[in-house]
Amino acid sequence: MTTQNHLTPAQIDHYRSGLASAEQAAQMEMHLKHCPRCQEALQFGRRLSAQLGPLPQLAARLPRRTPRAVRWPRVFAAGMATASLALAVFISVPHLTSNEGNYPGSLSPQVADAVQNIEFYQWLSNHPQMLQQGLQNGNPA
Repeated sequence: MTTQNHLTPAQIDHYRSGLASAEQAAQMEMHLKHCPRCQEALQFGRRLSAQLGPLPQLAARLPRRTPRAVRWPRVFAAGMATASLALAVFISVPHLTSNEGNYPGSLSPQVADAVQNIEFYQWLSNHPQMLQQGLQNGNPA
């Protein structure tokens, strides 16, 4: 019922709203008689509810916004721009990814070998003595 001898805010709200059963309400009232901290929390909730009570009436007095008319030329222009960009990307991507010629995206044979054998080169970087032994034996890794 209590947390460290005090009611939780949820329990106080439950009691204040009248949703607690008769047994729970009796236990909470007994606690509230002897606990100034929980009494203050209960009073705070009551003051807050009283101060927030007029908000729905104030909100009803606010002027209603009229819905904006859709500006079809702008919507059409945005759609055409999006479609044009999508078409340009669709047409240009195959040309950018082709490996013909010396494009920056094409790989040299050395880079392709390094990519295929990356695990070996990682192992070799962790074991430099093996590279030295291979060079001494006339085997250029």
